[in-house]
Amino acid sequence: MTNKLLQNVRKLSGKGFTLVELLIVIALISILSVAVLATINPIEQSNKARDARVQNDAAEVLNAYERYYTNSATYPWMDVTGSTILSVDEAYSGRSSMVGFGLCGTLTATGVSQTTGCDTQTTPGKLIETQELKESFLSKTYTRVQADPAWTFQDELYAVKTDNTAGNSIFVCYVPKAKANRNPPAAATWKLKSLAVTGTDNVGVATQVIDATVAQMAAATYVTLAADDTLFRCVPE
Repeated sequence: MTNKLLQNVRKLSGKGFTLVELLIVIALISILSVAVLATINPIEQSNKARDARVQNDAAEVLNAYERYYTNSATYPWMDVTGSTILSVDEAYSGRSSMVGFGLCGTLTATGVSQTTGCDTQTTPGKLIETQELKESFLSKTYTRVQADPAWTFQDELYAVKTDNTAGNSIFVCYVPKAKANRNPPAAATWKLKSLAVTGTDNVGVATQVIDATVAQMAAATYVTLAADDTLFRCVPE
C-alpha cells in the first residue's frame, strides 16, 4: 500500500500543468487583481488624502486671516498697494496666486491691486511676511503662477469674504478631487458649495458661498472655473 502511494506521488510530482490549466490560473489571478484594485482604488484613496490635506491647509489660512485682523484690524487684500477694497465691511474674493490672498506677493511698486498675480511662487505675501503662516506654504501648489505649465485652477485655494450685509463671513475654499467628495452619497453629507464664479479670474464676483443643489452637483464637470461647472468645499463648512 505504501509503495503504491509513493509511486502515485512520484507520478503526480512529475506531471506539469497543461496550457489550459495555466490559462485558467492566469484568468483567475487577473479577475482577483481587478477586484482588489476596484475595492482599494489607489487613485481615489490618493485624492481623498489630498483633499484632507488641503482641507487642513484651508483651515490654517482661515485662522491666519483671523489673527491678521486681530493684529492690524485689516485683511491682506486691503493692505496691498493700490487695493480697491478699503473697508473691512466690503466683499472680497480671490485666488491663492493673487497678491490679495496673502500667500505670495509681488515686487512691483506700481499698477498693483488685490487681484494682481504674484511675481513668482517664492515671493512672500502678507500672511507670510507677518509670520501668520509658515513660509513652507510658498512651496505648495497653491501659489503657482498661471505662467507655470503645471498650473491648474484645481490646485488653488479661493478666499471669499461676504460684505457686512451678509455677515462679514470669511471662507477659504478648494476644488475637491476625490469622487466621494464631489458626489457625496447622502443628502446629510452634502458639503459642496457654489461660489457663483464667472470666468477664469474669480475677480470680484464670488461675494457669497451657497450650498450646492442636487442639479448643480449632477451638472458639474470640474473642467472650467465657470459658474456651476466647478463646485467647492469650504472652511468653515
